Amino acid sequence: MPWPYHLLDLTETEKHQRRLLLDRYAVYAQLSALIPIAAYQLYRLGAWVYAENQKAKVRYSAIPSSPAVRRDRASKTGTVVRKWRALVWWLEGEIAPTWGLRIHWVAGVSWMAWLLFLCIHQTGHDYLHITKRFGAIAASQFPLHYMLSMKSLYSPLNLAFGSSHEQLNPWHRLSGRIIYGLLFLHATWYLNFFVLAGVLAVRLVAPVVIIGYVAFFLINILFSTSLEKIRHWSYRVFFVIHLVVGMVLPPLLFFHARPLRIYMTEALALFIFDIICRKLDTITGYATITPVPHTKLIKLRLPVPTSKIQRFRDAPGQHVYLQVPPESTPPHTSSPSIHDLLFNPFTVASVSNTEVTLVLRTLKGPTTTTLEYLSHLSKAHPPINIEGPIGSSRHFPNLAADYDRILLVAGGVGSTFILPIYLHVRDQLIIEGKSSDRVTMIWSMRSSSEALWAIDSSSASETEEGGSIQDDENVQIFVTGHDSHHGHNAPEPSDGSVEMSEMARKGDESGVRITGRDRPDLRRIVGNVFRKGEGERVAVLVCGPAAMARELRRDVGRWVGRGREVWFHNESFG
Repeated sequence: MPWPYHLLDLTETEKHQRRLLLDRYAVYAQLSALIPIAAYQLYRLGAWVYAENQKAKVRYSAIPSSPAVRRDRASKTGTVVRKWRALVWWLEGEIAPTWGLRIHWVAGVSWMAWLLFLCIHQTGHDYLHITKRFGAIAASQFPLHYMLSMKSLYSPLNLAFGSSHEQLNPWHRLSGRIIYGLLFLHATWYLNFFVLAGVLAVRLVAPVVIIGYVAFFLINILFSTSLEKIRHWSYRVFFVIHLVVGMVLPPLLFFHARPLRIYMTEALALFIFDIICRKLDTITGYATITPVPHTKLIKLRLPVPTSKIQRFRDAPGQHVYLQVPPESTPPHTSSPSIHDLLFNPFTVASVSNTEVTLVLRTLKGPTTTTLEYLSHLSKAHPPINIEGPIGSSRHFPNLAADYDRILLVAGGVGSTFILPIYLHVRDQLIIEGKSSDRVTMIWSMRSSSEALWAIDSSSASETEEGGSIQDDENVQIFVTGHDSHHGHNAPEPSDGSVEMSEMARKGDESGVRITGRDRPDLRRIVGNVFRKGEGERVAVLVCGPAAMARELRRDVGRWVGRGREVWFHNESFG
């Protein structure tokens, strides 16, 4: 099929009509983002109505695995609901390791197809029209793209979807790829237009064109440094470039083309609004930083104002963004200007009446390197900035009330997310007079010494009935590597979490109660949990290496395929 677009000599009236179509379809592209948002709200409303309707039918409490309850749940779900659960589970699975979730691919392809339709429809054979249309449609997506990157609790999409920024971040990356594809075609086709029209030398020195291609050059740098290999090589490079280019792009495109100004103003306003909200949610405290013996972990205790401590206590498993201010930066580390741009997420491991505790692994980044240095200054209490708390756990269901069994799996420092949730659920079950055996925690670590901080934390916050995890039979600890007093200098796994392969074993020297000195058999553990009650609802949460999460999800998926009702959450930072 021959290329249908050509350079046309249009009248002023036809050019005006083209301008109207360009503006109209850009508005269509931006407003159409409201459709999936509205659809999700209707879905949530329907799910809520269904749940309330089922609660109204409950006339008595019964043993979850009793035949009566099994029959009741089977009649409620039926074939349609079971198939719907299976479809949702399939969509939330990876298309391939490191390739993202199926739902992202399905939604991304669908959204790209819709935007391509808006780029092409009613362009006729006008080459310049379709070239401009791709640019206008791409620009219309900038406000949505910036909104998907917002970390503040007051992000419109966080509020609309009842989610947190880490759940929206994959959609931000997807939106970025779509915008880049549209802008790439816009820029290359415009360059080709200059060649075909014979005005290349003249147009390349025009200010509006120079601004456009400078913006496109920066977008290419941003896109290149966002690749996974670059992020793993230096997350600092990725973050700084992302932040600087993201701030510079809207003003550049604002002056590149007048019709884009409304979209660039919206994007820049969202960017500034997010920064202001995050600044207002940031506090500074004088931290107590100590190393965890025989490990590469450090514990950071930070006082929190009374007016804010309740937000930390409201939901276990939240996280904060930590920043080392210039006055806490040692002279031999990175320049303070680098730390001004770095905000690292760390999960809140425990909360007391006056302070929060973070536990983090020291790797090679400037933030953890600085904190490690500060941890050896025994009398120092350096000021540390934290923003938050934020996180998806604020929107979790009531695990103790809504599910009959809860399985929690942690790998390495993933326990900072899992352990607070375990202690909270265990205490809820005890308060409600239910058996604490309903919740099980599996913790896989490289060295048993890594559990010492958790034993101290659980002992300090133990309830009369609960006790420390050291004496809790529902907490199973697996050591996958050798336990050594030289663990501080031992090589770390590539993801900084936990070694998943078998290594040489040595006797335990930490005093921690160990369930096994091998990888946990997740398939057997999952099977034991699901076999305890045929009709029971099960919640499964995991925080650890990607390989562990994939294995656990695969094992849980076998039971979803049999019609079991499962709520699964994988807490991970890309």
